[in-house]
Amino acid sequence: MISIVLVEPEGDMNIGMIARSMMNMDVENLVLVSPRTNHLSENARAFAVHAVPILEKASVVFSLDEALRGCDVSLAVTRRIGQWRQQDVFLPHWREVMSPYAGKKIALVFGREKSGLTNDEISRCDLVLTIPSSDVFPSLNLAQAVMTVLYEIYRTRWKSSHPSPYHTVKREEFQGMLAMIIETLETMGYFKTVPRERLEAYLRKLLYRMAPDETSAMIVKNLFRRIQGRLMALEKALERTDSSTPKDRP
Repeated sequence: MISIVLVEPEGDMNIGMIARSMMNMDVENLVLVSPRTNHLSENARAFAVHAVPILEKASVVFSLDEALRGCDVSLAVTRRIGQWRQQDVFLPHWREVMSPYAGKKIALVFGREKSGLTNDEISRCDLVLTIPSSDVFPSLNLAQAVMTVLYEIYRTRWKSSHPSPYHTVKREEFQGMLAMIIETLETMGYFKTVPRERLEAYLRKLLYRMAPDETSAMIVKNLFRRIQGRLMALEKALERTDSSTPKDRP
């Protein structure tokens, strides 16, 4: 199931057009994060045409974290790529990259009409999705961007009536695997020279692109748990050795 998440949308007409696009492409779940306009205004309803029920059922929340609660994977849609905006999914490659997540709860996160998503908001999403467009003028209107993404997903028919038997790991189990990796690196003292937040974000995106199943996630988690156990045992052995070593007399 796909959800469209709009962060602080400003135009009621845009929201109406987005609702219409969603209905065209068989998507029903709309989430608005701190909207700056009335999504049930006359303009919104007029531009939604027959998709008014999507507007009426839309969820209004006050934070992106709340909007993403319960989803299996989230994608921040942005045209700007940089240090904090590494491309994970290129829209024309949607089927190849995202087919393991067919049947999962997927949130597509779109930013403000004028400024898009902040670096912090992008970091809260699991992957970054980019849309191909002209280098001369790459910025798309919000409603156009939503329609373009939904059309590509609809066209590729990735949500087949005959889903793949491959099952990606549940979100809570994925988070447990990632937490075990980070804890092990913490035990190693790895973060004395490397920023923890940056590496954790990188590993999360890397692992999501790999789309591990439950067995793979369990193996990785247990592997790092064993490594952490050996490291802690070695640390205790060194402490005992230090405490039993005679001290030099003055």
